[in-house]
Formats: sequence, C-alpha cells, structure tokens
Amino acid sequence: MQIVEPTTPVPPSLEVLDHSLVLDLSWCIHAASSEYLRETHPVLGRLYGERDDLRQQVLGFWPEEVPCTVESEVMAFHGGVLDASDFATYRQGCEAALSTVPTEPGLSSETDEVRFATWERLAQLRDSDGLRDQYFDLLSEVWEFVSPWWESVGMPAAQRAAGDVRRSLANGTQWHEIVSAECPTFNEQLPHIIEMHHTGHRVVIAPCALFGRGLFIALPDCTVVGMPASDRVHVARAETESVASLLRALADPTRLAIFHSLRSGPTTISDIAQSFSLAQPTVSMHVKRLREAGLVNAVRRGNWLEVTIDQSNSDKLAAQVSALLVN
Repeated sequence: MQIVEPTTPVPPSLEVLDHSLVLDLSWCIHAASSEYLRETHPVLGRLYGERDDLRQQVLGFWPEEVPCTVESEVMAFHGGVLDASDFATYRQGCEAALSTVPTEPGLSSETDEVRFATWERLAQLRDSDGLRDQYFDLLSEVWEFVSPWWESVGMPAAQRAAGDVRRSLANGTQWHEIVSAECPTFNEQLPHIIEMHHTGHRVVIAPCALFGRGLFIALPDCTVVGMPASDRVHVARAETESVASLLRALADPTRLAIFHSLRSGPTTISDIAQSFSLAQPTVSMHVKRLREAGLVNAVRRGNWLEVTIDQSNSDKLAAQVSALLVN
C-alpha cells in the first residue's frame, strides 16, 4: 500500500476548527422548532421529548419568531471562542465581546428578518445585564443536557472530521469541494466567497456533530461554513460504542452483582468481600474496573474505602440503553 504524505500546507486564510460548542449549541436551539433536527439526532429528540418545558422557554425567549441564534455566533466570533469546548469559556468570551461587537455586524448570509432581529438582540443583550443572564442561563440549561453526549460522541466525531478535512486540503482538494449544503443562499454566494478567499478573505470550516441542512455565516472579514462531522452511521456507531464500553464493565457476573448490591447504599471493600465470600484484592479489582468506567465512586474514610454508585453516570447509562432498545 502506498502512503501519500500531505505536501501542501493549509493556507493561513483557511482555518479548520476541531470542534465548535457554539455552532452545535445553535443546532440545539434550532431543534426546538425543527422536527427534522429532533428526528435526525436522537439526543435532540430526547432533549425536548423529556423537557418540553425547556422547549417552550427556548421558543418563547425572543418575541420575534426567528428560530436561530446568530447573535450567539456573532458574539463567539468577536470573542474568539468559536472553537470553545466548554460552556464557561464560551459564555465568558461572548460577554466580553458584547461591548466591541458592531451595532450592525454585516450578516449578508441572512434574510432581512434574521439580520434585523440579530442586531436588535445584540443591542438588548448589551444593554441589559438581567436579560443577558437569563439568555446564557437558558443556553446553559440546554447544553447541560447535551454536553455528556457531545463530549463522549459529538466532539470526537468533529475532531475526526476535521482531521479528514485537513488531509484532503493538504493533498490538493479545494475547500469548497469538501463542504456542501442544502442552502440556496450559500450556493448562490459561493462563487463570490471563493473569489474573496483568493484575495485573502478568511474562511473557517467547522465540523458540527449536530448538523441540519446547512450552516453559513457571512461576517465582514470572515465566512464561517459548517459541515456535518460524519454521516449518521458513524455517529450512531460512536454512540453505541460509548454505551458498549460501560456495559463491558458490567459484563462480569460478579462485578454486576457488586454494582447491583451498591444500590442499597454506601459500603466498604471489606463488607463487599464478606458479603460475596471473596478476597479483598479480588473485590478491589472489580471496584477499580467500575471506577474506571465512571459507574462507582470510592472515597477513603479513615482506614476504609467507602464505595458508592455514581448516580449521575448510572442514570445516564440507563437512559442511553433505554434509548437504544426502546422504540
């Protein structure tokens, strides 16, 4: 097999993000009004299926019916946090950027309705501390539901896609041959974007784990183009693999019995050994495997190691298994 090493560096006017919390978060918000997104991405279906109250809060936050958060993406760009991977960093960058965001920040990619709504939203967020706190608190609540899936499945999928894009670019493929979108505005403006890029206009390609039909944001000195991180088969495989790794930790009958016994409350390695007629080193080995999987916690209390179920991860596993097995 011949291995061809990349020979052409990615030009400085072209950037490929490894991931983008803000863009995947924008799909989460859009999914509140998009049945297509809720059906395409099971995690979004679960989000609003389990939290219809949260869906109503998202839909009713702004008075105008514009089901997107371009204002968030504008703030993230100006705050330098388009590639943030944790919510605190994203929020801090956005809030710091508000004072420097232009009053009318371009956005030729948007319809007049979205553009004017975005300008008005940015002005309101800039002028009201209370509204700004409500805004980011709501986004935080949405992201809190999605983040375990995104960190274990979505972000790695985006990183793999980013690596594939960089290899294709380095081997001579043009960026506009890689991205595609069911977005008429993007397709109409693509020749102009390519022409501007040839003269140094910055283009940012962002793989998104939660992707709809197209994502394209035209800022005065930068064009952001989203793309799906991978096809649904690869995402589904990644999601089932994350569940399978936890189930493997429970596959040993003795280990599963120990885990089940912990439902009655905290106990010690010594007590487990006595209950199951096992040597303490054997119990310690089983507990270590469960700890590595994140299913139990062990805290030293004097001379004893107290073992408890990690309820959050246990509940998450139960929900994931249920989502995979129940129609």
